[in-house]
Amino acid sequence: MISENGYIYPLIWGCPCMEMPLLDVRNLKTYFYIEDVVIPAVDSVSFVVQPGETLGIVGESGSGKSVTALSIMRLIPQPPAKIIDGEILFKGEDLMLKSEDEMRKIRGNEISMIFQEPMTSLNPVLTVGAQISEAIMLHQGASKKEALEKSEHLLHLCKVSLPRKRLHQYPHELSGGMRQRVMIAMALACNPSLLIADEPTTALDVTVQAQILELILDLQEKMGTAVLFITHDLGVINEVADNVAVMYCGRIVEYGKTKDVLRHPLHPYTKGLLASLPTIRGPRRPLKPIKGTVPSPQEIASGCKFAPRCDYAGCDCKNVEPLLVNIDDRLVRCHSIP
Repeated sequence: MISENGYIYPLIWGCPCMEMPLLDVRNLKTYFYIEDVVIPAVDSVSFVVQPGETLGIVGESGSGKSVTALSIMRLIPQPPAKIIDGEILFKGEDLMLKSEDEMRKIRGNEISMIFQEPMTSLNPVLTVGAQISEAIMLHQGASKKEALEKSEHLLHLCKVSLPRKRLHQYPHELSGGMRQRVMIAMALACNPSLLIADEPTTALDVTVQAQILELILDLQEKMGTAVLFITHDLGVINEVADNVAVMYCGRIVEYGKTKDVLRHPLHPYTKGLLASLPTIRGPRRPLKPIKGTVPSPQEIASGCKFAPRCDYAGCDCKNVEPLLVNIDDRLVRCHSIP
């Protein structure tokens, strides 16, 4: 299931499933080069997403979640960033070998992305209808009239009120939740096989968050789209993800089925994230935040990246980088796990 370099084989959890993964990321390394500093934003990350599956990627800000998503889309700024190693296999083909013209045909068509800030991702000088229609005309060869009709249908599917009116409005005329629905409509315009959702509920009211999550799950069920869901919220992951990868300082530290990881976490970092969550049911308990902060690139030393913040760290942790090992159908990167 797992090789010496941390690559996760498609036969996950011992399942004899011979279906080729939709997305197969192998040993991905994306580094930033800023003056004389090398920042390993994504360091030897591997995971797979099967057709129709939802994989959650969770971790604190600065853990490498969004850079991983942008690397898959080949949208990282070069320079200062560079993908220095790894394979990104989509439907069996390595996206790293695709030309920029070939990637343009894939982005928005086969793979779409919902960005976490719709106000900055939407063009303020174009109407909602023009922005949704653009991908439909580009990738499906539809006329302007046909594209607008499909755009109205997509807004209706995304539960946008008065969809025909919204087509002629600009982003600043819509609420935050409405703009996020427009982003989802744009992402699903060409029926993509893979949808990357980068913290799509950030900065939204809790009621609107619930509506957006319900919408994504409903559309996924109808269209059969696989989802790579990126968030810092473990509560959201519990609701939407089949499997979850916990990231810290550019590396996956725990990977498994969502229900197993959240009910019985193995890595101290995962345990710390769960202990930091407030509860609204049952007896009240004090919150236990993880001590310290995510280190800056200059502060990352050899050994386990989480060791300075870990209550279980020993000599090995501070000197030797732990390998990602298989324990009871779970992948964990920790010396303290027997």
